[in-house]
Amino acid sequence: MQSPFADHFGANYVPSDEEIERIQSDLAAHTAELSRLDEQIRELSQQRNKIQAFIDAHKALISYPRRLPRDIVEAIFLACLPTSRNAAMSAQEAPLLLCRICSAWRTIALSTPRLWASLHIPVDFVLAKPSRTPAVQQWMQRAAACPMSLSVLDAAWGGVVAESKYKAIGALTKTIATYSAGWHRVELTNVSSSMIQDLVETRSAPSDLESFKSTGDLFWHPELELLKGPSLRSVSLDTTVDLNLVMSFLTNQVAWHQLTHLTLEHTTSPDRFISLDNMILLLRRCSALVSFHVTPEASELSGALVNPPSSAVLRSLETFIIPAYRFMPSRSVKYVLDTLSMPQLRRLGVCLADAGDEPHGLSLACLGQRLSILEDITVYLNFIQSHSLLETLQSFPALVRLVILGHVWTGHFETTGTAQVLEVLTDTSVCPRLQELELEGSMIFSKTTLDAFLQARVQVESSLRLQRLSVAFHAPPNDPGIPLLSSTEIQCYLSQGLNISLVFPHPEPSPGAWTGISRDYI
Repeated sequence: MQSPFADHFGANYVPSDEEIERIQSDLAAHTAELSRLDEQIRELSQQRNKIQAFIDAHKALISYPRRLPRDIVEAIFLACLPTSRNAAMSAQEAPLLLCRICSAWRTIALSTPRLWASLHIPVDFVLAKPSRTPAVQQWMQRAAACPMSLSVLDAAWGGVVAESKYKAIGALTKTIATYSAGWHRVELTNVSSSMIQDLVETRSAPSDLESFKSTGDLFWHPELELLKGPSLRSVSLDTTVDLNLVMSFLTNQVAWHQLTHLTLEHTTSPDRFISLDNMILLLRRCSALVSFHVTPEASELSGALVNPPSSAVLRSLETFIIPAYRFMPSRSVKYVLDTLSMPQLRRLGVCLADAGDEPHGLSLACLGQRLSILEDITVYLNFIQSHSLLETLQSFPALVRLVILGHVWTGHFETTGTAQVLEVLTDTSVCPRLQELELEGSMIFSKTTLDAFLQARVQVESSLRLQRLSVAFHAPPNDPGIPLLSSTEIQCYLSQGLNISLVFPHPEPSPGAWTGISRDYI
């Protein structure tokens, strides 16, 4: 569309009065034409919408989902549930979301008990609206006879609690306890002592209860029956109460002989960890254990304990983990190994507090010789002496996963560096089955050392290749001592079946004009 004024567009030209009249006349004609076109577009758009609605309605009638058999729809619905946690009381995810699609699917969802067989209950969230406590009851009713997986999270208790809240908590607790016969997995986090007692005060143990986990303060009822059920296999207690006291309460209240998984953790006060003696006595009662996670006391053993009593046999135990933050004297570890027979042990996590060179101590090399079938071990690098590194790693011929933790050490003996570990492991005859290597801490090694290790481990036969390398640095990626791999190199190794993960700490924010000012004022 040509204009006699095109040469003046985008310039500061000021038209004359005659030119202004001419421009206004042209604009009036073109404005009328534009209005006519807009009206045509509106009419055509309406016609298009009607045709599209006609097509969509008929397509919906013949859509495949409408013809899906009910059992297929139920299977799809079940696949929508979260797999690593219990379902939340939110319309943004299944099962509540599935009730908002159409009436037919809502009917199917409400009549499928397995969809409602898990529930996460944040107490403060439920109490925020009076309608949510009845909703919890409806949810659990819909589960019908299905075994129920339940997690209850209470806020930290402190200060004065209004009487109305106590009543609301009591009503919610009563609702949950009403369905205790169907409990299958129960997890209680920071739940108040009164609520715990109301929940667990049941005259008969839930016959389907398989797993019980509690985090927070525990005050146990003297007639607790909850943990005596015939199906109970897993117990996890993470408490601020003295673990020795907890064990004395639970001595006759748990079916220890049938447990396969047991976790006893205490992360606040070392003087409240379970003693080694009590731990051994407990394990003698847990003959069916497959996994055991514990935070024991790390105090020096008395002279009487240097010669341990007769061995207790744990024929099924495959995993024995002491958290990485808990350092154990090698004498204590030796005492445990001398006292327990664990012929099937495959995974061990222990951080020795010394190099094993003290009297009655145990070095990692000796540990490997005694547990030669270990497939998974977590160790602290700084307590492996450099002169014994090769012997130590050679003592674990069946190792599949190796986790090494460490930081800069200023101790009295020469410790091993990460570079030495990689150099020794470059020889594929050392730990020949190694598939996963995790390094975390102050890792110091050159890219040349890393490349040599990786090349050696990916060139062996496929069944013995390294499949995963994870390095968690404590320094930022721009540190000159960090051996970085390019994305091209990482992709090349990935094509050979090796997954490489390099993790760095979050960078400190750059200083700016608002540094130190609360975001409330920005």
